[in-house]
Amino acid sequence: MLVNYLRDDLRFKTYLAAKGEADHYAREMKREQEEIVTVPETEAAEVAGILAQYGIEPHEYSPVVNSLRKNPQAWLEFMMRFELGLEKPEPKRAFQSAFTIAIAYVLGGLVPLLPYMFIPQAMDAVVASVVITLIALFVFGYGKGRFTDSKPVKSAFETAFIGAIASAVAYSLAKLVQH
Repeated sequence: MLVNYLRDDLRFKTYLAAKGEADHYAREMKREQEEIVTVPETEAAEVAGILAQYGIEPHEYSPVVNSLRKNPQAWLEFMMRFELGLEKPEPKRAFQSAFTIAIAYVLGGLVPLLPYMFIPQAMDAVVASVVITLIALFVFGYGKGRFTDSKPVKSAFETAFIGAIASAVAYSLAKLVQH
């Protein structure tokens, strides 16, 4: 029950984090839009300051500042990216993140449960579940290592080890609560 709660909580938090990021972006964009209209000289000076940080000289960035002032949408996008360091979030990201985590939990949860569906003896199923889960963690860790350009074998062992520790702790907690 606790594991299910934690999984649901993680999906919810992932959804909220993505939604919060989109809300933050929208608030900052509105504020920047207002500043471009109400204090354009200050905003133009900020553009100049940003470009100067890249080593661009005043005679070189003045035409850029003037061009941005003529195009408020480009000016807004420039300020969002370079002043605030914010990228426009994907509109469906919150839902996609929650959905992806939900599917991953379902598929990941099936791995240790599969032996119980096919092996009638509980102790044999436990052993098979542990072995299959460790193999799955090893394969996942290897794949993760390949895709992240780290050492795949090291990543495989780390993932399997961390998964084994997490499983042992969860099992121990369940036994402790059971008594």
